[in-house]
Amino acid sequence: MTFKVTGKQQEVIDFIERKISSANLSPGDKLDTEAGIAKHLGITRVTVREATRYLVEQGMVYRVKGSGLYVGSGQAAPNGNFHVLSPFDEQAQKAGQSGVRRVISSAIIEVPNVQIAHALRIKPNEKVYYIERLMSFGNMPVSFEQTHIPVAVCDGFEFNQIEHSKYGYMEQMTGKKVQTREQDISAFNLRDAELAELLNVDEGQAMIELREVVSFDDGTPFEYTIATINSDLFNIHQVTQR
Repeated sequence: MTFKVTGKQQEVIDFIERKISSANLSPGDKLDTEAGIAKHLGITRVTVREATRYLVEQGMVYRVKGSGLYVGSGQAAPNGNFHVLSPFDEQAQKAGQSGVRRVISSAIIEVPNVQIAHALRIKPNEKVYYIERLMSFGNMPVSFEQTHIPVAVCDGFEFNQIEHSKYGYMEQMTGKKVQTREQDISAFNLRDAELAELLNVDEGQAMIELREVVSFDDGTPFEYTIATINSDLFNIHQVTQR
């Protein structure tokens, strides 16, 4: 996507880049809110939103719905591709490991509930590809993902392909670009014995649940994922300054 930066937007971009550099922030670290940046620079929030949209495209930042801006991979995705923006591989590298994605279960099922159907803009009785993935740093389990993709989005879906690049594969299959990701994050205590064993943690351990909706550049949502994350290994780190 082509993006022409105005003078005020460049001021925002320079401010965020300086903040990342001066505070030595890493991928996954939290930045200030768009409202906070607008107030600090004395410019409109609309200008800040447009500037951060450019930074999202460049891989410098990513947004978490209801939480704000986070430092991205620092790499611009080739041809605007979205899939390099996940901090998973960056955090694996910090741990001295490689990021491993393993499909452990897959099926075509009826969409499980109205909430997921509504988020994906499909009818409650429509079919979805359902994929369970275990995400690991080397041999160390980090998170368990349950992904739902409407069957209507693409034909001939090969489940094993998303052991590599999920978003790259979706772009290849559909010819569309993956553009936006909205996330809701909450903390909870894990009470599922089987899941605790899979993630190699104790029952009752504090975990993070991340619910994510991902959309193409035409605004069509194509994925709803629920991830259970071991926050001791995969940090959603926040840095705030006054």
